[in-house]
Amino acid sequence: MNSRKLLYIVLSLLTIGLVFISVSSISEAEHTVGDKLYFIKKQAIWSTIGLFVFFIATKIKLSHVKKYASLFFVLCSILLALVLIPQFSTETLGARRWLYLGPLGIQPSEILKLAAIIFFSKIFSETKSLNIKNLAIYLSLPLTLVILEPNLSTAVLIAAIVITLYYIAGGEIISLFTLCIIGAAISTGLIMSSPYRLARFDSSSYHSSQMTLALTSGGPIGKGFANSEQKYRFLPKISTDSIFAVIGEELGFIGSSLIILLYILFIATIINISQSTNDVFSTLFAAGVASWISYQSLINVSAVVSIIPLTGVPLPLISYGGSSLVTLMFALGLVYSISRENNKENHHHRQPPHPGHRTNQSTKKR
Repeated sequence: MNSRKLLYIVLSLLTIGLVFISVSSISEAEHTVGDKLYFIKKQAIWSTIGLFVFFIATKIKLSHVKKYASLFFVLCSILLALVLIPQFSTETLGARRWLYLGPLGIQPSEILKLAAIIFFSKIFSETKSLNIKNLAIYLSLPLTLVILEPNLSTAVLIAAIVITLYYIAGGEIISLFTLCIIGAAISTGLIMSSPYRLARFDSSSYHSSQMTLALTSGGPIGKGFANSEQKYRFLPKISTDSIFAVIGEELGFIGSSLIILLYILFIATIINISQSTNDVFSTLFAAGVASWISYQSLINVSAVVSIIPLTGVPLPLISYGGSSLVTLMFALGLVYSISRENNKENHHHRQPPHPGHRTNQSTKKR
């Protein structure tokens, strides 16, 4: 049941993304690359690849993923280091975030989200490795590389996901709280020392004002599908950062609220899958993917409604983007695999899924 629900939600969000990118990115695409259909054509390709990757991942057992967790994490860290080398990347708006391997461009910081969830799910599933020292040591290097791109928002997002995994696994709270304080202090220092980051906190800035205008002008029921006025080069990065603002303007408060409810159902479904397995690694992995979607959705929507500054964090499965979409689809395919294995085990043993929280089970085993 959970696996089927997960598939339907994934397909729904992908479709919503394709539909709104098709109607909102025309002006942006014509202005930036001279092809009105550029973004929708690219997103259609990435969505097709994402679906292919998803179904491949559904056939993979988590035990195989766990076996190569450390190697995947190390390779991802190497890719992050290569991004900082001019010969392998190009600088865009003062940042180096894309790695070009021939004609293929990838964003290693997006892949790091998945690599970190797999790696830390593995080490936190082992009692001897569940300590704040391992969290700090293993996470410090890749996060530093992401910050150097610079991409502070993604670094904070990845740190939040890993900290959540540590907490769910039953990590020691006092040391975790201390580490969070240190991380917050470092983030504050990086923001205060960077003029462009400080500028983002100005809620009266042009881009923030335009997104607020888009949302408020939509009213309760919106202006109607494809009738957004703000999408005509008023909103920043329409197909990525501002896609939810366009949705709010065209579908109104009711339509945008329904999409938020769909995300809540999405996250709840993954959490149910996480709690229904008896394998600690699988539980932590699914919980990590749920955290990933939760935090990323919250950050994107909060930036659109001007609660927090614009960060460049995409709305999962809806915003334009190749690396983020394909990586998340692979992760969701693995979650689907967990659910399918649970269904097989439950059918074989003719007993319902265990409703208890994994933390309690793992504590008993320890």
